[in-house]
Parts: sequence; structure tokens; C-alpha cells
Amino acid sequence: MKKLLNIVALLAVFSLLLSAVVIADDTTASESISIDVVKLNGDEVEIFDQEDIDADNIPENSLTVDEGDILELKIGLEAGENVEDVEVEVEIHGYEYGDLEAESDLFDMEESTNKYVELELELPAEMDKDEYWLTVRVTDRTGNDITVYTKLIIDPVRHGMDISDVVFSPGSEVSSGRSLLTTVQVENYGGTEEEDVKVTIAIDDLGVSATDYIDFVEIDGDAEHVAYETTEEMFLSIPDCAEAGEYTVDVTVEYDHDESVTNSYALTVVDGGYCDSDSEKLIVAVGPESQSVNAGQQAVYAIALSNEGSNSETYTLELQTGDWATTSLSDSLVVLGEGESDVVYAYVNVADNAAAGSYTVSLVLENEGETLETIGLTADVVASENVDSNDFSLRNGLEIALIVLVVLLVIIGLIVGFSRLRKDDEEEEQTYY
Repeated sequence: MKKLLNIVALLAVFSLLLSAVVIADDTTASESISIDVVKLNGDEVEIFDQEDIDADNIPENSLTVDEGDILELKIGLEAGENVEDVEVEVEIHGYEYGDLEAESDLFDMEESTNKYVELELELPAEMDKDEYWLTVRVTDRTGNDITVYTKLIIDPVRHGMDISDVVFSPGSEVSSGRSLLTTVQVENYGGTEEEDVKVTIAIDDLGVSATDYIDFVEIDGDAEHVAYETTEEMFLSIPDCAEAGEYTVDVTVEYDHDESVTNSYALTVVDGGYCDSDSEKLIVAVGPESQSVNAGQQAVYAIALSNEGSNSETYTLELQTGDWATTSLSDSLVVLGEGESDVVYAYVNVADNAAAGSYTVSLVLENEGETLETIGLTADVVASENVDSNDFSLRNGLEIALIVLVVLLVIIGLIVGFSRLRKDDEEEEQTYY
């Protein structure tokens, strides 16, 4: 009998020890990590566990937020021991088109340390006015799982606008030197009609932008409570020398005095072949490049220069020839502003003893020490003894040069006109967002 009592006593002690171990393990699990505080948009909110909800131990008052708001959440954690691979998740159930959720990256915490985890949840613009539960869940590698809740009330906003659609033409890829055509559809999900809504598209890296105004955006009384309006077509001129690559197009809608919303879209710019080199920015026309001239007389070449670049440029001109003639220029240094033109005359004085034949004078044009172009001016020399000296006089040569100049200016006008028209040709393809 005594032995039996000893055995019972030993079993009782063992049972107590085992219970203590289990309790200790449970305490460790529950205290490995805890949620100390939850802040929403900077304010601490009251949190509840599942037992509170089951017992209906929830106060009547709740935090009210507006549809379309961005909820900035800050979750304060405390580690009771070293924990690894901790993850924080936040979620709102009950939205018609799917749950709203966000989660943190995995991280570790050391014993007796605190950490704040920041997450964002964007509320859709068309959420129904109702009560929702915001769920905050913390897990770690060992399977610890802590979940708390806070109640939210979603209210409709008085003023609320968003960007519902953006259409780019010719698409999400455009050539430098071309134009990007854009239309923007906006939506009014607020409870008030909006006036003078400003819509701006901009590519900051290229320094280009365009703006349109929508006079009036109504409210809609249907189930969605959303009304839509579309801008007129807006053009962004992509610079000729825009570097090929990826750019960001920012679309901004401004309304109700100081409210705004901005969405960003990717745009690919490819080389359109319109980035002129310096020689292409300078349009040169010579008339005529080939002339007949008597030995001992002078040939005059009219050289028309037009700067089609975007900056003021300085050009130097030089004539190079052999001993069969001497040369001079009316101007050897020409400064042209953007879009400006000028005419320089090249004078070639043929030597009296020059033999009959075809000769070349080289016209060299330079900009900032770099040779842009070399043009050959041809002189077909006729020996003086074979031609009447009165056939060509200096006066007749200048009259011809004047006529040639008028023709050159007409040609330059046509060249410039066509070069500008080609930039406005647009492709028909459209891309929808």
C-alpha cells in the first residue's frame, strides 16, 4: 500500500512538472513577439482580438476615413526573444472587387527590441459607405501568429476626382522629332460637380508639357456614383535630339482649388533620325556651283546659309584654290540666330594666263573649329584669246548672281517648309491604358 501511494505521488509530481513545461512553452510562444500599437494616418487606433469580437465587446464609435484615401499604417512590435523571418500583413475584407492588402518584407528582431513597420493601403474611389474590419497579422518562422483588428467606417467624399483612362497616339513608343498625342479621361466620384478641371501632361526629363481644361464634370446618380469626361487632344512635341530610352509621362488632374491627383506612365522614345548634326542644321545652297568665266575675269558665286538649329551659331568660311586664280569672300565670319539666313559672295578672279579648262575652288565651312562641309565650286575657264572680252563683264556677273540669289531664297524656303512639315506627320496606332 505504501508503495502504491509513493507511485501515485510520483505521478502527481511528474504531471505537475509536465504542465509547468507546457505552460512555459505556451508563454514563450505568446510572448516571442507582440503588437504594441497600431497607428493610422498618425493617430493611434483601438485594436481588438478575436475574443473581443466574438464577445461583441466592441465600442460603437469607430474611425471614419474617406473613399479614395491612402491609409498610412504604422505597426509597433516588441520582441520577447530573438525571432526570425517576421512578416506583417494588413488587409480589408468585403470590397466588391477583391480584398485590399499590403505586406512587409521579412525581417528579424532581437530580444527586448522594438520596431515600427510602415505600410500603405489605398482605398478605391468607389467603395460603398459601410463598416469594414482592418486586419493586422504578424507571423514568424516558428509559426507564431498574432492577429488584431480595428473597425473603420468608409465615408463618401464631397470632392473626389481620379484618372480613369489615358490614350497615347501613336502609342507607348514614339520617335524623337515626332508629336505625342494624348487624351485623358477623368472621373468624378465625389458628391459635388467640379468646374474648371485642369489636366496637364508632362515629360519633365524632356522639358515638355501640355494642358487642357474641362469646364464642367457632373456627378452621376447611378449605382457607381461616378461620372466621366474626356479632354481634348493634347500634343507633346518630342525634341528632335531627345535621347532614345525610357521616359515617364506624368498626368496630373487639378480640381477644387488645391486638390490634385497624378498618375505616371512609361513612354519609350526611339531615334527618329531628326537629330541633325551641325552640318544638317546648317542649310547651304550655292547658285550656280559651276560657272564659265574668261581668263582674266571674275566669277561670282552666291552662297546662301540658313541656320535651322535651335541655337545661335557662328560659321567661318574659307576658299582654297591653286595659282590659277585668287579668291575673296564678302564675309568670312557669319553669325546666324535660330531660323536666320544670310548670303555670302565668293569672288574668284581668274589669272590672265590661266589655261582653258575646268578648275575647282573648295569652299570650307566651319563651326567652333569643326569642319561642317566642303563644297566644290567649279570654274570652266575659257582662254582669253578665244573669246570676245565683252562676252562677260563684272556687271553682268553680278546681275546673274542677283537672279540666282532670288532662286536660292525660294529653294531655302521650300527646304525649311518641308523639313518642318515632316515633323507633324503622325502614325495612326493608339495605345490604351
